[in-house]
Amino acid sequence: MDKRLLSRSLTGHLFAFVTIAIWSTAFVGNKVLLQYLDPIEVMLYRFVMAWGLLLLLAPLTGTIRSWRDELYFAALGFLGIFVYFLLENFALKYTQASNVGLYMGAIPILTALFAHFFVAEERFRLPLLLGFFLALAGMGLILFDERRFVLRLRGDLLALAGASTFALYSVMLSKSPRGYHFLVTTRKSFFYGILFMLLYLLVGAREMHLDALVQPVVALNLLYLGIFSSGLAFILWQRGIETIGPVSAGNYIYLVPLLTALTGVAVLDEKISTAMFLGGGLILAGLYVAQRSPAPA
Repeated sequence: MDKRLLSRSLTGHLFAFVTIAIWSTAFVGNKVLLQYLDPIEVMLYRFVMAWGLLLLLAPLTGTIRSWRDELYFAALGFLGIFVYFLLENFALKYTQASNVGLYMGAIPILTALFAHFFVAEERFRLPLLLGFFLALAGMGLILFDERRFVLRLRGDLLALAGASTFALYSVMLSKSPRGYHFLVTTRKSFFYGILFMLLYLLVGAREMHLDALVQPVVALNLLYLGIFSSGLAFILWQRGIETIGPVSAGNYIYLVPLLTALTGVAVLDEKISTAMFLGGGLILAGLYVAQRSPAPA
């Protein structure tokens, strides 16, 4: 491989990994915020903050080129910002976080399936399926260590629907209108996602818990989710997808339970269990096998 292409590919993999590392810690903050705020409030506050950051980085200067492009950005905002996070947040209310984490593990294989039909350069291959089963087994070991799987149909179906939505969003992101700076594409999708959130609030006439925003635990978690988990992470995710494709980038989602568990070891002084060790090994093996399936760089 040409040195320039190799460097670009490595950069794309690094962007995808850093994104997943950020999102792995975001689950905890999200769960904390849901004790004080409704799911739609958490979404609105964090993405308004992220949109403001992107507005500073990519000011509004002549970025509307066609209504067709704007409709595509609106579809990205609807699926990846509004629908996905609404489904994930409500899933966390109705089922245990470990269940949600396991269903999120279906995102890479769902991304590969969608990409097979909608992206000419991406084809579904056997290593992707084998890697999925290895990683899923490892995720199960970590997520359900010292606890058992309890099916809560409403929450579990919401989580699975969320995984499907994010997979479709990632594929659509790889086909987004050309000629726009990646910051502009991300900012536009955030803007339309926020519009859908405001419409949801208006139609539902939901109560806003503004008094909770002055509590340090709420303010600090929103700040982290807005600036890092929403702003920085989504920028890196788009760049990763543009560089290595939605399938290769999506495979890094397998690492979420492992990185979350390691965060607990580092921050909460939790112990490394046998299940965590074995599960981590299976996840890494699954990621390796899945990434062995060649994808365009």
